[in-house]
Amino acid sequence: MKCENCTKKECSKKQKNDDPQNATVNVLNSNDENKEKSEFHKLANAKIFLSDCLACDSCITAEEAVKVYQQNPNEFFRVLNLNKKCDTSKHKVLAVSICPQSLPYFAAKFNLSVTEAARRLCGFLKSLGVHYVFDIAIAADFSLLESQKEFVQRYRQQNQEECVLPMFSSACPGWIQYAERVLPSMVIPHICTAKSPQQIMGSLVKNYFARQQNLSPDKIFHIVVAPCYDKKLEALREDFYTHLYNSQEVDCVLTSGEVFQMMEQRKISLKEINEVSFDTLFGGIEEELNRHDGRS
Repeated sequence: MKCENCTKKECSKKQKNDDPQNATVNVLNSNDENKEKSEFHKLANAKIFLSDCLACDSCITAEEAVKVYQQNPNEFFRVLNLNKKCDTSKHKVLAVSICPQSLPYFAAKFNLSVTEAARRLCGFLKSLGVHYVFDIAIAADFSLLESQKEFVQRYRQQNQEECVLPMFSSACPGWIQYAERVLPSMVIPHICTAKSPQQIMGSLVKNYFARQQNLSPDKIFHIVVAPCYDKKLEALREDFYTHLYNSQEVDCVLTSGEVFQMMEQRKISLKEINEVSFDTLFGGIEEELNRHDGRS
């Protein structure tokens, strides 16, 4: 279908590039002296719009879109500035959890090892006023264990009527959203019910860690640094909202690109930042960057 006949309002082809609601990501800049670009470079120079990531098949409502756009660096700095201005009784503890998939992005940007990038990113965030920085890898371990337990349970019940196999497992909020709204009866019974690493981390920070610090969940502002926009949508789900404290398990998701823009605005390079180790959720254990083969 040609663009002039298309009725899809969300398509980036019909929107101006200077639209403030459409964050763009430059995938790669290629300087070809002869100005002859290969097919790879043509694709690599493409721009990705937030609307492209989330608006396919009407899987996001207008209300959800507004809430997604509100999760940005401005919200992060709003809380930071409130801490500086308001009474100490109203201060919020800022905790940032970093997805492992975001670290190679910063490592490549600044020509660092993944471990160096992680520790320098931790140093950068703490220099802004963040109190705690955690690695989400520990939550990924919990997510894998819960997924394994559920699969074993389903497998053992395969001769019973309530058994549903195969079991689909995905931590991609975009895919989950699509399945729920487009293929509910066909796919939903097969989806693993274990929380994603992001939301397990939200539970750990807002419940376990909050109790350790003698804080209520609403006194912690929890930010997640993730590679993908649709993680913002996941954080908004009603499933992950505590009505008693009027608090989300994850208050704000910043993409890797948004954090990099924060550095650019301050003319800061990670190479200039001192390395700082991650904080730990479990006292007495020094947090080291941890990876395993069970998850990308």
